[in-house]
Amino acid sequence: MSDAKAITWRWQIASGAIYALFVFTVPVLSGGNVRTWALTVVSFVAFALLYRDFFYNLPNTRRQVVDVCLIGSVGFALIPFNLGGTTYVAYAAALAPFPLRPRHAIAFFCVLAALLWLQLLLISDQNRVVVGVWVTLVLFIVGFGNLFISDRIRQMTQLRRAHQDVEEMAKVAERERIARDLHDLLGHTLSVIALKSELASKLADRDPVRATEEIREVERVSRDALAEVRAAVEGYKKRGFSGEILEARRVLASAGVRLDAEVGDIALLPRQETVLALALRESVTNVVRHARASVCRVMLGLDRGDIVLTVQDDGSGGVLREGNGLAGMRERVTGSGGTLNVDAGKGFTVSVRFPSVSPS
Repeated sequence: MSDAKAITWRWQIASGAIYALFVFTVPVLSGGNVRTWALTVVSFVAFALLYRDFFYNLPNTRRQVVDVCLIGSVGFALIPFNLGGTTYVAYAAALAPFPLRPRHAIAFFCVLAALLWLQLLLISDQNRVVVGVWVTLVLFIVGFGNLFISDRIRQMTQLRRAHQDVEEMAKVAERERIARDLHDLLGHTLSVIALKSELASKLADRDPVRATEEIREVERVSRDALAEVRAAVEGYKKRGFSGEILEARRVLASAGVRLDAEVGDIALLPRQETVLALALRESVTNVVRHARASVCRVMLGLDRGDIVLTVQDDGSGGVLREGNGLAGMRERVTGSGGTLNVDAGKGFTVSVRFPSVSPS
């Protein structure tokens, strides 16, 4: 049990015990005999244990219902000897709305009231009518009051659970985003490292100077990759689309592919720029890996008011198989309000489209 729950439980038990002491007023005022006092003390101990159990088992609805019924039974058992037993009946009504649904709780109030009057009519105490009217009023007033309180508690519990669900969904989405970004970053840079390492190996014998340059380029790319991975894990991607164009040009040149870029002066939202930059990176990685192309054309502009990025190569094209890279790209684009189209007919074409929104 948590500290907060323990404190709440102790407070509820203490307050319940204080109000339940009313059960002793009748034998005090009327001079109850030994039997009455003994039954009253035993009933109070039973009530205290049941009341404690009710709050100790807050998540256990069935157990709480049993506790409520037993508290009412203790009251009805005591009433023939001590009219103060009606206190326990009122407590049963006060507690019933918390484990029971509203309609069931109202039915429980009616049953308690009916049993109360039935029992009062069977005893000869001259105060039975006054006690019956008073306890019936208390029973329904407190019971209906707690109906509203229990409903508020249920709403707050549902709201808290909804917030927890939203937080969990946000965490899952963030983990998926990081996974996609790491895939894009590592897939891209490792492809460049593999390409340049292979080139350096081929040049080692016939052109050592050029091979050394390629190895140095591998070192630079590796260091850049490490910095980019750190930035991705921290959620920062500050290179932007223009920086990605420069990187794409270097990567494609290393693979013997010419880059033709047509980038318009377009105002991009930060989220759009990040998504477009990563889409360009993944597309260039696919060109280097699979396209066997000589030219890659990148166009960023407006089409009927929409922002459109197109990456097209003159490679072999072929059957489109959407792997993790394209799947991650599609999730990222659609998650940001855009659409992604891929065509592998003549060469390979990736098109990302966003509704045009000017930053405020």
